[in-house]
Amino acid sequence: MTIKMLCRSTVLSLFLLALLASVLLTGCSRHPSPEELGQLEMTKAAALAAEDEALAKAEERQKWEAKLQDKQEELKRAEDDLKAVQEALALEGE
Repeated sequence: MTIKMLCRSTVLSLFLLALLASVLLTGCSRHPSPEELGQLEMTKAAALAAEDEALAKAEERQKWEAKLQDKQEELKRAEDDLKAVQEALALEGE
């Protein structure tokens, strides 16, 4: 029984080895066509353009967030000033 299993595993191993060799040999012998190279270049260019645009948008977002932070601080100061003026008027009215 062990000889039968050994024989079966050897045949299976040889079959898998032959399959792997055929895939490697046929896969390596095919070269890309000029159209495929052109498509690759177009895809690469589009990816680079998208990355540049994403970086530009990230920088723009940081600028807008900084402006928002400044405006929120300005609003807080104005609210504090308004509160101080209202308290002063309330004290004057008493």
